Amino acid sequence: MAGVAFYQMIGLDSHVRPLHKKLDKKTFYDFADLNKKEKDYITKYVERIEVTYVLTPSNMNIQPFINEEYHYEGVMFITIRLREEAKDTHVSTISEVIQGALPNPVVIMFTKKENIQVHTCIKRRNKVDRSQAVLEQQAYTPWFQLDERNETVQQFIRSVHMKNVSFAHFFQFYQDIHLAVQAFQHTNVVGTFYIVTNEQSQQLIAQIKQLETEIAAWKANLKKETQFNRKVEMNMNIHKLTTQIEQLKQRLK
Repeated sequence: MAGVAFYQMIGLDSHVRPLHKKLDKKTFYDFADLNKKEKDYITKYVERIEVTYVLTPSNMNIQPFINEEYHYEGVMFITIRLREEAKDTHVSTISEVIQGALPNPVVIMFTKKENIQVHTCIKRRNKVDRSQAVLEQQAYTPWFQLDERNETVQQFIRSVHMKNVSFAHFFQFYQDIHLAVQAFQHTNVVGTFYIVTNEQSQQLIAQIKQLETEIAAWKANLKKETQFNRKVEMNMNIHKLTTQIEQLKQRLK
């Protein structure tokens, strides 16, 4: 199975034994504040939810990280097997539901046939209700297969391999995985697998994504436009924005 192979490839199974503990969907219905759409998505599109690994200081040589904002005493790896009809919009909603229902840091691996998608979310503690978490920053990879010929996939696997992530404490451990997921997510925007480690680079990527959105809007309008002079103007705007993107990408290098 693709899920099992992924965990083996990142060296996780050599550090801790898998649990493969099934989570009943009813658990989320009962304890998470779900609306009808969220319940329907889990019912219709999720085949199985399991806790595959639970990392703690007792089974990993990693220290907890606890302060007023963040509470990282361990990390859970949850595997969700999807039904074939599940679409990306369903997956993002399901991910948010699972992340919101579990206050602990969670790495979610979705599987659909031989395809894999990894989701992470940086969470901070809810200052009003300490049992709840605030979803601060979510990230997800594109769908991928464990293809040794795909360099981006191999870069991602190397980045999240247990020998390459920090064991200083669980917040740094989780953040290293999260940054690698972000790098994979932004590959289509940046043009390469690039792990962002500073705020300036994050801002550059945000600007690139914004310009990409503007270009998509101009292209959509261009298809509808009938006046020649307006088409010329739109193409010039697209060219200008494309040049700006290339300049921003150069600043990332």
